[in-house]
This record gives sequence, C-alpha cells and structure tokens, in this order.
Amino acid sequence: MTSVSQPKADFEAQGFVLAKNLFPREQMVSACQWLLEQDPNVLRKSWTESEPGVPLAIYSVIHEASNPIGAIATDQRITSFASQIMGESTYIWSSKVNVKAAWCGAVEYYHQDFIYWKDRGYPTDRMLSCMVFMQPHGVANAGLHVIPGSHKSGLLEHEPFINTNGLAKWMIPTSKLDQLYASNGIHVVEAEPGDALFFHTSLVHGSSHNISPQGRMICLVQMNTASNEPREVPQSAKDFNLRRARREVEEAKRRFDYFTFKLRTQEESAEITFGAPIPREERM
Repeated sequence: MTSVSQPKADFEAQGFVLAKNLFPREQMVSACQWLLEQDPNVLRKSWTESEPGVPLAIYSVIHEASNPIGAIATDQRITSFASQIMGESTYIWSSKVNVKAAWCGAVEYYHQDFIYWKDRGYPTDRMLSCMVFMQPHGVANAGLHVIPGSHKSGLLEHEPFINTNGLAKWMIPTSKLDQLYASNGIHVVEAEPGDALFFHTSLVHGSSHNISPQGRMICLVQMNTASNEPREVPQSAKDFNLRRARREVEEAKRRFDYFTFKLRTQEESAEITFGAPIPREERM
C-alpha cells in the first residue's frame, strides 16, 4: 500500500510523487538476485549501454519479458497509480532496468525526458515514468536529483553533448538551471526497495557519478496517456537521429585519434613521468 496523500495534487504541483512500499521489499531483493545470476552473454542483445567496469548497464524492453523483472514492469499497480495521477488511462510504451554501479556509475546531466520522446512521434508531454527502486537509493549513491515544479515550464532549451560512452545526449544549459534552482530548489530522492517514483516527462532531473561502494538498480517504466496518440515520426525527426548518429561517429573518431596520438607521444618521450603508461581505459 502507498502512504502518499493526495498523489494527484502533489504530482500536478511538483511533477513527481513517491509511492512508498508500492511493492514488497522481498520481491525487489529476489528480482535483483535473479538478474545478477543471469549470463551476460545471453542478455547482451537486450542490454543497450555499458560503461567501464560494468559490462551491462541498461536492460531494455523488460515489459515484454516473462521473468521476475518483467513481472515488476507489467504489474497493474504501476499503470493504476499512473492513471490515477494523470486523470486518464495510461499504457506502457517502453521499459528498462538502469544499473548505476558502485564506484563508477556514470553521470546523467539535467534534462527532460520529453526532449527524446517527442522525436518518437508523441505530440504532447502528457506522459510520465515510474521508477521502481530495487535497491536502496539516495544521496549517498548518486540518487536522482529533481527540480520540483519544473515540468510546468514546458520543453526547455537543451544542448547536445557526447557522454562517456560515446552516445549523443541532451543537457539543459547551466544558465537555465540557475534560474530553475533559484525558483524551485533541488530535491534528492531518498527511497527504499519497493518504493516507486512517478514523475512527469517534462520534469528536470539528473544524477551524478556514483563514487560510493553501494550500487543501485532501478526498474524504469515509461508510460503514455490514452489521449496522447502518437503520430508518424516526421522526416525532421528522422533527420535529427541521423545527425545524432553522425555526431557519435565523429566523436568516436576524434577520441580515437586523440588517444592514439597521446599514446604514441608518451611511448616516444624520453621523460619518465611523461612517458608513463596511460590507463587501459583511456586507450579505449
């Protein structure tokens, strides 16, 4: 049972609401254990990102799987609660497990999810996500940071960048973040296994690198409202995706050329300190 009072009003005002104990803690522990016991090679087709020291960081389309993880994503408690706070029927359109590993979980700069979702043909931001916490989650292990009420600002200006995995991403300029912070502040989500955070697709959110010994795993279910019927993806969106892919290739080549030059220069240098071997990860 959730202990949240007036969840719809809280969601409309803040852009998010935390449903405590939506799932039994034991179910989260069991699902985590099941996932950790799986052969990475078997799951590789479903995992879409990786980072140094973490062979598999995102396990996608889990709501189509018949396993303990899929059972969480498809549980009616999620869509029922989502429909309650959105005021209409909702359905799942995407899902994944995010793993922010101990010592190395990557940064997620502040952004709005709708900057990505609009290019999938969704006409408005009448959408939301449910983040089911499978492990303890908070400021100590790079917990999610949200800016309350920022969903009311509509789609904000974003800047493109290439993340540490070489993927093209979006981030909100710091000048705009300063304005949002001055007006709304920042809230760090603290949650226990079985809690679930429902948040608006235009809510500004992000998280830092995880430099703690405690990793965190979440089940993320992304939902649309029945009235927000997706349109055919326009040519402009397809062109954008092509440009983004080209940027990823160009950035990968730039990094390869730079580190190749750096390696050769250090190997040929007569200076002991300058010629010291560079970390294997940097050569990649």
